[in-house]
Amino acid sequence: MEDQGRAAAVTEPAPQPGAGRAWIVSPAFDLLFLANVAWPLLLLPGVSSSADTAIDFWQVYFVTLPHRWVTLLLVATDPDRRGTRGPWLVGIAVLAALAVAGAYLGTGAFLCLALVDYVWNAWHFASQHAGVLRIYARNVGGGVPWLERWALRAFVTYGALRAAGWLTGALEANESQLVVLRALDLAVLVIPLALLVTNLPGLSAARAGKLAHLVSVCALYSGFVLSLSFGWARGIVAFAAAGSLFHAVEYLAVVTHYARRRETVGGEGAFRTLARNWVLFLGAYVLVLGSFGAWASTPDSGLFVIWQGLNLWAAFVHYAYDGMIWKLRRPETAAALGVNS
Repeated sequence: MEDQGRAAAVTEPAPQPGAGRAWIVSPAFDLLFLANVAWPLLLLPGVSSSADTAIDFWQVYFVTLPHRWVTLLLVATDPDRRGTRGPWLVGIAVLAALAVAGAYLGTGAFLCLALVDYVWNAWHFASQHAGVLRIYARNVGGGVPWLERWALRAFVTYGALRAAGWLTGALEANESQLVVLRALDLAVLVIPLALLVTNLPGLSAARAGKLAHLVSVCALYSGFVLSLSFGWARGIVAFAAAGSLFHAVEYLAVVTHYARRRETVGGEGAFRTLARNWVLFLGAYVLVLGSFGAWASTPDSGLFVIWQGLNLWAAFVHYAYDGMIWKLRRPETAAALGVNS
């Protein structure tokens, strides 16, 4: 079945550039779920405070949590995404389980893995945004490839790591260090400016989707860096929530796009059955997992520590798997996502 799936994906006709390729799915879908153009609503007065936002609960349990676990579901049910990497994927899951279990047995907590999780997650956020931008670039062109691939990653990762420094206060305690840090913040903002400027030559309606996604990502993380630089607490909370929501919704949108195509592209498998009823399945999946996660995360559930460990394990597996199963340089992956070769 795996060989059949790969063959079907590879022989799928490559999409042709031209009219209709400005959007990965459609204008409404791309703007709402890939460019996430509604994220500025989190900046409205009353939506966020200096501690949280009005959507934190729903975001954590009904968006962020499902987006992490859906990767495991996808790999377990879809032979096309596993390909010939089955043993490697199993090995990664086992190593992640040993790391999480070993950390808890050795220290009685998971704090020693918190730094690994934070840094890896920051790079993961950045890589996903760059990956979606790359899909647009492969279809409609524009921009400078290395800049969109590596500079965007560096910019998003910097924002996340800068937030860690703000939270601890270690870098901002010294006034001279703070001056240098603010200068660095402003220097980093050259990256989004360069990304936007290099996409202006030859700009046309065919690049509308790409430009919308790029502007949205750049505006969010520019606002985040500036809020951190000037200590605007409410803005930091709002931009952080927007970044997490953006990332999770964007990923679920990519998986949904893939599921819609898997109804006719690729080999047979359990995931194709799910794909035929994807919207219904996704709604039930989000509702059930989110509700269970909200209950299991309370100390009274009796599963608090176990659930913490499982989520940390799922996070590590999610980061690792996503770096393997969505590589556009693989012809079968590009074809499955409807991306130009």
